[in-house]
Amino acid sequence: MKPDPIIKIELNAVHKTFHTAQGSVAALDETSLKINTNEIVCIVGPSGCGKSTLLNLVAGFIAPSAGSVRVDGVPVRGPGADRAVVFQQDSIFPWLTVQQNLAYGPRARGLPNHEIQPIVDRLLALVGLTEYAELFPLQLSGGMKKRVDLARAYANKPAVLLMDEPFGALDVLTKEKMQLELLRLWQEEALTILFVTHDIEEALFIGDRVVVMTPRPARVAEDIAVPFTRELDPRRKTTAAFQQLRQGLMDTLSQSEAEPAA
Repeated sequence: MKPDPIIKIELNAVHKTFHTAQGSVAALDETSLKINTNEIVCIVGPSGCGKSTLLNLVAGFIAPSAGSVRVDGVPVRGPGADRAVVFQQDSIFPWLTVQQNLAYGPRARGLPNHEIQPIVDRLLALVGLTEYAELFPLQLSGGMKKRVDLARAYANKPAVLLMDEPFGALDVLTKEKMQLELLRLWQEEALTILFVTHDIEEALFIGDRVVVMTPRPARVAEDIAVPFTRELDPRRKTTAAFQQLRQGLMDTLSQSEAEPAA
């Protein structure tokens, strides 16, 4: 008998309003969501619906206007070492080599050198960058930079990985390779992942669940358990069952966009 899942992230009736010079903008309204430990949950929705706002609330970059955001049952009061963020834009340091970028976080945490190097070596091997360890970001392709980004997030051993359209700027083939890279890393060292994307196919390939958001002010329109086994084979995307579920999600998105906001 499987043990009951442990809730890692919980949003309860979250509202978020931004106050600007042009007036107030409601981004989230009565948004509730639970994500279990070591689960990969992908968030999709119309452009500008509040997907990134939701992720930034969990990261602690912003605070809710009402409601609560908790990680391990503790209210989020700001950024923390237990949560790492990977953005669409590369955030690696251009003046450091690949291995120096990976060592930066553990060194900032005060780990001694004899503990840092094994961490760096393991991650370099996991993301296939061992032979590029001494190169600078300027010498890397876009896909390689994103691998460094991903490995650097893992280097600090976070419990939660927050990803905001991390592969959105990559070409189709590189994007597919990075999806596989992420899943390989997760199989080696599982953690809880909240993954924001505008790509439904990507969400279904990566996620245990796909959460569909309504237009702004966003709520959860649908929360779908992905029924496929997580095989590291992109050909899964071409199966009839996969495409049928993809079309169903497209229909849900289209319907939510057509409905007026409450």
